[in-house]
Amino acid sequence: MNENVRSALRLASFDRQAARRISFDTTATADAVMLVAAIEAVLVGALLATARRFDLIQLLEAVILGIAGWLILAAAIWLMGTKVLKGSGEIEAMIRVSGFARLPLLAGIVDYLTGRSIFGLIGLAWHLALLVIVAGVVLGLRLKEALAAVALGAALVAVVQLVFRTALFRL
Repeated sequence: MNENVRSALRLASFDRQAARRISFDTTATADAVMLVAAIEAVLVGALLATARRFDLIQLLEAVILGIAGWLILAAAIWLMGTKVLKGSGEIEAMIRVSGFARLPLLAGIVDYLTGRSIFGLIGLAWHLALLVIVAGVVLGLRLKEALAAVALGAALVAVVQLVFRTALFRL
C-alpha cells in the first residue's frame, strides 16, 4: 500500500501523531494535492458513471474546483485559527494535513451506487471531525478552539460562495 494512503488512513482513524508527522513533512504537500485530486476524480467519476454519461471536461472542472475548495477551506480555517483564535502554525501545514483528511469523503461513492444520501453525510461529518483534529494539531488549539476554527472557516467559505455565487466545496 502506498505510504500516502497509509498516512491518510492513519489520520482517518483520528491518529494525532499521523497529523503531526504530515504537518512537518514539507515534501507531502504535492502528495496532498494528488490525493485531493484523486479523491475528487473518483467521486465525480462515480457520479458520472451512475448517471451513464462520462464528460471529461466536467470531470476536470470538478477536480479543479475540488482542489480550489480544499485550499480555500484550509486557508479559511488557518485564518480563523490564527487571527481570531490566536493559534499559531503555518498555512502550508494546514493545507497539507487537511488534504490528507479528505479520505472519508469517499464514503459518498456508496450514495451514488445505492441512491441514498446517508453515507456522504457520514463521510462529510467524519471529514469535518478530522479537520477539528487537524486544526488542533497544526495550530496548537484546544478542542473547543479547533472546533470554532473549523466552524468559522466553513462559515467564511459559505459566505464567499454566496457572494460569488459559486460552489467551492461540496456540502
